Amino acid sequence: MTLLSEQKEQRRVERTVVLKLLPLRNGMNELDTRKQFIDSVGRPMTQSLFLELGYGTEAIYSLKEYDCVHKGKRYPSIKNLYLEMEDPTEYQFATTYFLNWNHWKRICANKQILVHIEEWREELEIKLRSRAVKLNMASAAAGNYQAAKWLADRGWINRPAGRPSKAEIEKEKKIALNAENEYSADVIRLKAVNG
Repeated sequence: MTLLSEQKEQRRVERTVVLKLLPLRNGMNELDTRKQFIDSVGRPMTQSLFLELGYGTEAIYSLKEYDCVHKGKRYPSIKNLYLEMEDPTEYQFATTYFLNWNHWKRICANKQILVHIEEWREELEIKLRSRAVKLNMASAAAGNYQAAKWLADRGWINRPAGRPSKAEIEKEKKIALNAENEYSADVIRLKAVNG
């Protein structure tokens, strides 16, 4: 086997692996699944993959927040699939629900679709942060000092480097004053009870 034929065989194997990663829909084989993402000229489709933006019957996904049925055909919500995968790198998502990484980059380059993708990215980041905060709360409750410190310092908030703004300083003063007033009242009550 020549080097050229080995390289061709390797590329064929790689394409086969990618096609096997694609979700099979409605009992289709891998080749039929790949055809769902390619237009008549052989280019990867972008807007036409989505029911709300599609130009014809090629749509596979819905941009809505829920799966929908249109003319008897079910369209899974690509937003839900994105959020369920919980992949901030988007690589696994791209290779699972689209042809490949380059196809995903092409979809992200589309201005109409990018508006939706940016919302999904923001929501995914908040979802992942929320989970991290809950885990830190559980760790702090179990006695982890660093987790408790992180919570007290509100570590989940992205703050730019440098001096805090005047508004942030005032807000912190109000929070500290409220906390002090709340705890000082508790101290007074405890002193009264304990004598």
